[in-house]
Amino acid sequence: MLLSACLRRCARLLYWIPVTIIIVVVMWSYYAYVVHFCWILLTCATQRVVFLCLFHVCFGMFSWSFWKAVSTPPSSPSVEFQLSSSDSLLYEQERGGMEKSQILLEIFQKLPVHTRTATGGQETCL
Repeated sequence: MLLSACLRRCARLLYWIPVTIIIVVVMWSYYAYVVHFCWILLTCATQRVVFLCLFHVCFGMFSWSFWKAVSTPPSSPSVEFQLSSSDSLLYEQERGGMEKSQILLEIFQKLPVHTRTATGGQETCL
């Protein structure tokens, strides 16, 4: 039990490694743009203000969307979009590809959402 909890904490720390790398790259790019480009290279104050305002609007939207993506827990599809045990068993018992496709089409037609291909046929993602 203690080992399992420790492994879970270690896995949680490992999940944050890519997020930390992205944050470091974003902070470095912020420093490079604001300090080196806007304050050192640009001489006109009007250009500085315009460039900094546009950058901070874009940076704010990126930061907000990145935080929402990182902090939102993953979800699973609702029960109505999952195969029932009887449908799953029926699907697994079939051998041929056409029969399996037909079973899936019958199941998909019961769902409240339908997607179409460019030619008008019903699209399925397997």
